Amino acid sequence: MASRSASIEQKEVNIYHEESSVQEVGDLSASIKKFFISSDFSDLTICTADQEFKVHRLVVCGQSAYFSRLFKGNWTESVDNTVQLKSDDPRTIEAMIHFMYGFEYDSSGSNLGRVSPMLFNINVYQVADKFGVPLLKQKAKDKFETIARTCWNMDDYPTAISEAYQRTHKDDRGLRDILVHISHEHLEKLLENEDFRTVLEETLGFAADLVKHSPVKHSPVKKTVWEDLPQRNPDY
Repeated sequence: MASRSASIEQKEVNIYHEESSVQEVGDLSASIKKFFISSDFSDLTICTADQEFKVHRLVVCGQSAYFSRLFKGNWTESVDNTVQLKSDDPRTIEAMIHFMYGFEYDSSGSNLGRVSPMLFNINVYQVADKFGVPLLKQKAKDKFETIARTCWNMDDYPTAISEAYQRTHKDDRGLRDILVHISHEHLEKLLENEDFRTVLEETLGFAADLVKHSPVKHSPVKKTVWEDLPQRNPDY
């Protein structure tokens, strides 16, 4: 009888711990957001050109290879608990920090500064790569693709091509392949845009990528389109 009672009691304890564990997991995201908003228990300050963010090493270092290395080494920042990022775009750093705490970042920047969503996500992608935040890099890529596929005929599309090729390494195909594929799909229409033609002539690598990766370059219907493409040195 005593053994049966002990067994029942142990079962109830196990159920309690399981329920508590589920509750804790469910509340973790909300707690992290709450601590960011309140700055409770913060142990690190990130300074941009126009803001200071009171953050937590555990949250930041757990998601960023850059911050993890910074605080594992004997750097001034690890002693002062302050990181100066004043040369980086403040809206982009703000988006990165918000993402780390589980918030959805605004593709137009923030109330302190609004920019083109396409261009902003290029900035976020580049900063995520710089600070080693792979999940943010993927998020920025996904957002960029969604916007670019809808807004390829907008004025900022040629600028987005130029910015993406300037801000990423030639071996980083994340944004470049998206732009190449979208440009293939709408090439004849885009070639009517003077700004797009300028990008073809001046952006190293873009015209070469179009020719190299095009699934339609041998199409008789579009042959004249490809003949119009500027011939650039593919070494970039």
